[in-house]
Amino acid sequence: MGLSDQEWQRVLDIWGKVEPDLPAHGQEVIIRMFQSYPETMEHFGKFKHLKTLDEMKSSEELKKHGTTVLGALGRILKRKGKHEAELKPLAHSHATKHKIPIRHLEFISEVIVAVIADKYPADFGVDSQVAMRKALEMFRNDMASKYKEFGFQG
Repeated sequence: MGLSDQEWQRVLDIWGKVEPDLPAHGQEVIIRMFQSYPETMEHFGKFKHLKTLDEMKSSEELKKHGTTVLGALGRILKRKGKHEAELKPLAHSHATKHKIPIRHLEFISEVIVAVIADKYPADFGVDSQVAMRKALEMFRNDMASKYKEFGFQG
C-alpha cells in the first residue's frame, strides 16, 4: 500500500502547485464537496445557512476552513507516510468532537483529486492522480485506525 519514492515525488510536485493558493483551492474543495455530497454539510453547523453557490463563495469562514483543511493535508503529505505526529490530533478531533465518518474523508479525497485535475490538467496526469489517490488512501486508512483507538467506528 505504501508509495514508492517516485510516487511520493509526484504527490509533492503537484502539491507544490496547489500550496501557493490554499485559500482558493480549499474553498473550491469544500464547495464541491458540499455540492456533490450534501450530507457532508450536516457536520458543519457553521455552514448550514449557506444555501447557494454565491453564499458559499462569499463566505470567508468557508474559505478559512478550506485553507485549514488543505494546510493540514499538505503537512501530512510532506511527511510521506511518516505522519503520526500530525495525524493523531487530527484523528482525535475528527473522531471525538466532530464525528466525521471515514466515508466523508473518501468523498473529500475524490473532490481534492478532481479539483487538482481541473486546475492543473497538464501537470496532474494519470500517474500523478494514481499516486495522489494512494497517498489519500493511506491517510484515510491511518485515520480509520486512529478512530478505532479513540473508540469511534466512523
